Amino acid sequence: MKVLLVDDEKPARDELRYILKKIGVGEIYEADSFNAAINISKIIEPDIIFLDIELGNKNGFEVIEYLKKTGVFSEVVFVTAYENYAVKAFEVNAQDYILKPFSYERVKSTIEKIQDLIYEKYNLRGNLKLTANDNGIIHLIDIKDIYYIYSKRRNVYIKTLDGSFLTDNTLRDLERKLKSLSFIRTHKGFLVNIDKVSEIIPWFNSTYMLKFKGIDDEVPVSRNFSKEFKEKVLK
Repeated sequence: MKVLLVDDEKPARDELRYILKKIGVGEIYEADSFNAAINISKIIEPDIIFLDIELGNKNGFEVIEYLKKTGVFSEVVFVTAYENYAVKAFEVNAQDYILKPFSYERVKSTIEKIQDLIYEKYNLRGNLKLTANDNGIIHLIDIKDIYYIYSKRRNVYIKTLDGSFLTDNTLRDLERKLKSLSFIRTHKGFLVNIDKVSEIIPWFNSTYMLKFKGIDDEVPVSRNFSKEFKEKVLK
């Protein structure tokens, strides 16, 4: 999931980034002005924009209006110190309106709500489930239940709490299909759902080992993928 923080005050962006990292959000980008918000949004097409109302000589409502004209339709959460814009925020279909200072529980609740909404949108398009084959039986696997996807002896498997399931998709195809969600390539043989990661353990030569919630597996972050991993997850 790609999240863009738009606020002209760096301490506010830092505080929100810290909370989002603690929640487990993978890709976080920042913009400190109207122009930066527009330019970055066009490039990354964020899933969620946390948007301040006051942005120097511009405001958050102008950001939304401009992005809609350019075909960028992100879920918007207004973050502000002012209560009096709430009605207008929901008139432009904002998903939430959070008052500063931020609280962990408040932001977490918002992320979970929007994540469910995004999953539902994918579900309505028929893209939320992956198919896997188990001795001729076709399994439909929910994206949110996947811990990681890996290749082994020219085959690709989907790892869930119930075990590993063979899929006909290639790892590269799945990476493209899942790039707008919380999946990131960590190794030539692994694609990981960051939302399922519980620990990131520094290893040798700028590599890492990942541990997961609810299972004992460990997955490597190789040197070839560590730079992108650090930029998207550890930034």
